[in-house]
Amino acid sequence: MFRTRIRGIYSTALAKILLDHGFTIVQPSAAIRERFHLSSLDSGLPWDLDIYDRLDRQGVIAVGETRSVAAIISVLSPLLVDMIVRRRTLLHGTEYSAPIQDPSALRSAVKWAEKEASSIHRPESVSLEFPAMSKKNLDAVRSVVRPTIDGHHHFKACGGQITSLIDMAEKMLGKDAPRDEVERLLKESIRGQYPRLNSRIDIEHVKIDGRLFHLNDARIIDFEDEKGSLRLFRTIKGEGLYDGLRVPKQIGDYALTDLKIGGWFYRTRYFSNDGRYKGSYINLNTPIELYTGRIRYVDLEVDICVWPNGKAEKLDLDKLKEKISEGYVSEGLGEIVEEKLEEVMDSVRLE
Repeated sequence: MFRTRIRGIYSTALAKILLDHGFTIVQPSAAIRERFHLSSLDSGLPWDLDIYDRLDRQGVIAVGETRSVAAIISVLSPLLVDMIVRRRTLLHGTEYSAPIQDPSALRSAVKWAEKEASSIHRPESVSLEFPAMSKKNLDAVRSVVRPTIDGHHHFKACGGQITSLIDMAEKMLGKDAPRDEVERLLKESIRGQYPRLNSRIDIEHVKIDGRLFHLNDARIIDFEDEKGSLRLFRTIKGEGLYDGLRVPKQIGDYALTDLKIGGWFYRTRYFSNDGRYKGSYINLNTPIELYTGRIRYVDLEVDICVWPNGKAEKLDLDKLKEKISEGYVSEGLGEIVEEKLEEVMDSVRLE
């Protein structure tokens, strides 16, 4: 179908998926050539589609003609339901994201390519972000090809020493070491690099369109490692109104955020400096990931506000639907979010 060059931490899983869908891998790395028994004749062929890691390792950049870029979106979107697709553009040397040009891009990339027939040879570039669910599914694909630690792509995205520890652990798996023992030793080795009680942690709040906000200066005041649950404390330093709640924000207020690693939402309760409860804001997001010194997720636009009198209100579902229509996210992800939204609303009503 399309000649594809792949590099980076997702290369084995993506190569497996693309080969299964008729793509040809060209200019393969030595590891990919050996793992997929590729012919050396493909080494010098030019590529139609080039795939390589984003700088933050949270996904890949795919560059090629319209048809080849559309094809990879079409192939990956059913498997990687929470994948975020952003078309890359440059303005005055700065990269921005924009909607995929046709609202049906994720539903039917082939139709999109046909509509773009007049510019079929124009280079396209998209950023494909792989949140937690996508990384997990890519782990499963990779495990068909190579011994793979649970959480492989998450750990690889951490970089640094953790990457070396993953490589070592998977070499042990390849030599038939017991998986339980290998994963236990790995967890012990990396535990010291993760945040702990009373440490500061950064919250990477990523918008669907790619904007990144740092909700920093949060302190961990409760951390149940086995359950993966955290409670964070933040002091409010600005004034104005709390979004959605329409309640005054004052310097000296504080916020308590409860979240669970892998959770599709988290809840933040706001209090005045004398402890008076002002209300809660529940954010729906891709499953939360914990990294060294930070938490990361993609905000899925939808929120729930809860007032002190128990009233609860859903907010901004139309914003998510707009992002689906623009091709940033799949309809499948939208369905998951609506299910999670009702689950959270039911739990709030029972409080």
